[in-house]
Amino acid sequence: MNKKELRKKYYELRNQMTEQEVSEKSHKIMERLVKSQWYGNAGVIMTYVGFNKEVDTKEFIRYALKNGKKIVVPITDMRSGTLLLSEIKDFDTELEVGTYGILEPKKEYVSIVEDETVDLVIVPGLVFDLRGYRIGYGGGFYDKLLERFKHQYIAIGVAFDFQVVNCIPAESYDKSVAHIITEERIISI
Repeated sequence: MNKKELRKKYYELRNQMTEQEVSEKSHKIMERLVKSQWYGNAGVIMTYVGFNKEVDTKEFIRYALKNGKKIVVPITDMRSGTLLLSEIKDFDTELEVGTYGILEPKKEYVSIVEDETVDLVIVPGLVFDLRGYRIGYGGGFYDKLLERFKHQYIAIGVAFDFQVVNCIPAESYDKSVAHIITEERIISI
């Protein structure tokens, strides 16, 4: 299958999940993440804010903030086709629905951080492969983000176990993650 077909297939499979399944499996994934050395060693964590039956990151963000981690979330800049990184301090008061219906910092709470401050990047995807490559929604936002990182960081993909396959088509501009965490396992590339 090509990327477009894989994107459609896994989007549909994911959307067949019940809210309860998403919640329970997301909890298991995030539990694995917070018990990992990567989380423990990270001071600054960039994570997406889950929506539309993605692995839910909301409780993880709240937990990490209470745990003293600096949390950075993306703001989609449609003009440049890139993600801006903004620190948040309070999940429940600082976010509002933004681009694509995803929660982003309200204008008064935008606090842009430099890329090189990020230690750990939590990456969403519709499907990952065992080499760490992923297929997202097709905008290339995360590939561009990881491409501009010139410092030492760790990228972890989070996905439901059915979203991990042996191999997907990858182009030269595609960026891989170092690890994938599902509700069933941790895959290190």
